[in-house]
Amino acid sequence: MTPAKLQALKPWLLTGLGALVAAFYLFPVYWMVSSALKTSNEVNAAIPTLWPSDPTLAAFRWIFERENVGRYLYNSLIISVGTTALTLLLATGAAYALSRVRSMWMDAVLIGVMLSQVLPPPLLVTPMFVIFRQLDLVNTYTAVILATTSKTLPFAVIMLRTTFAQIPIEIEEAARVDGASRLSAFTRVTLPLARVGYIVVGTLVFLLAYGEFVYPVSLMNKQSLQPATVGLYGFVGADYSDWGNAMAFASVMVLPVLAVFIALQKRIVSGLTAGALK
Repeated sequence: MTPAKLQALKPWLLTGLGALVAAFYLFPVYWMVSSALKTSNEVNAAIPTLWPSDPTLAAFRWIFERENVGRYLYNSLIISVGTTALTLLLATGAAYALSRVRSMWMDAVLIGVMLSQVLPPPLLVTPMFVIFRQLDLVNTYTAVILATTSKTLPFAVIMLRTTFAQIPIEIEEAARVDGASRLSAFTRVTLPLARVGYIVVGTLVFLLAYGEFVYPVSLMNKQSLQPATVGLYGFVGADYSDWGNAMAFASVMVLPVLAVFIALQKRIVSGLTAGALK
């Protein structure tokens, strides 16, 4: 085959390879949805089927009627939105200071922020539980939001620091020459220019909080307050697993978030690669 023909085939080969990789990663989602549409006997059959022979919505009706999946999703939404808002609020000041102030102490703070991401939630949940119990915050949204924020905050600080570092400080100085205060220059000039970074960080923080399991299951034992991740855990046990209803529950929990992620994928990718392309 001549080099010209190979060059002509290259786009098709790359497209085929990309489609193969996408199919590989999306197959679990497909299997989740197809299993949710199967009957109980077909889900537990010895020989699995790729597509339900007799599709049914019985599992979806069951989780809405018997498990009240709407309550779990509502709790997940409260925790995720609260964590995202608190994380962005706290990360803004820290990230801006780390991007503008150059000193040995700021470098030490940045290293500390990075190292804080190494600590796993199972290691921190016990002291957090003791603290929240003394503050009478166990079995509240506040406890889970604060605990989850401790996990998402270092990530947000590092990401927003990169965003602020890409904005020339001369723009703020020009605004101050025109009479704006430091705070006014930050809120009216810097923050609007950093909106893409905030969309990226906010989306990723929301997804992290939405999928958090360790803190909700440890700090909440009231079923009426538990998020969807804990509700899904109830379908699987040591002696019994209700895979059909579990897949329906997981589909209702995952697909809306996946749709939002796909809708914002261009902004997320551009925001994640902005620092590397600077």
